[in-house]
Amino acid sequence: MSYTFELLETKRSHVKTYSTKVPPKEEIYDAVWKAWKTSPSKNNAMAYEVLIWGPDKKAEKEKIHSLCVKSHKSAEDRAVEKDLATKTQQGKPNPYYEHIRYNPYLLTIHSRLATPNRFYKRQIEKGHFYDQAFQSYVDRIVDSVAVEVGLFAQNFTNYILEKNIDVTYNSCFVRDPKIWNKIGLTTVAQRPILMITCGYAERYRIDDLKEERSDDQDVKPNFEDVVKWME
Repeated sequence: MSYTFELLETKRSHVKTYSTKVPPKEEIYDAVWKAWKTSPSKNNAMAYEVLIWGPDKKAEKEKIHSLCVKSHKSAEDRAVEKDLATKTQQGKPNPYYEHIRYNPYLLTIHSRLATPNRFYKRQIEKGHFYDQAFQSYVDRIVDSVAVEVGLFAQNFTNYILEKNIDVTYNSCFVRDPKIWNKIGLTTVAQRPILMITCGYAERYRIDDLKEERSDDQDVKPNFEDVVKWME
């Protein structure tokens, strides 16, 4: 069995609550640096930035958590309005967003305007269009940038799990950076793409499911439903 497969299969699980024990900052930095170093990017642009909210950023995490709750409620309301659902949870908080609120480290990853390196500056002079440098293209290229963010997140996951530090993701939040600014998160300049939390887990989501005897119900689709071998 491959080391990477075993690492992800046995150690990666959604964290419901983190321990109050804080991993050393140096360990987080090392995993982030390695993820930056080994993650590929179109034009070597890395048109995203990683903001790290440490243990001292409790007020900011409360605000970011509120943007997750707001997005979740809005999604339910829209679904009912469009007859895609029959009811909402009426604002009942999702306990599995609590990791955004209470954690040692929160990473929010946002779009970023990139500056071409020397090679691509020469290519631009020849007619190459470097779309990562323009504000008007941030939303147009977000799909490809999001793929890169996913690669970064996966690499970070590998490196942080090697240190026996847990990691969890979230993609439910308000995308408009102006709303982030409005509630005091003024350092956020561009739309968010992904959130990652890390620390030492105290309880996992799977623990709740096991107590409810539903851990055999919340499973992935069959391999054959996802992967189609074209012959």
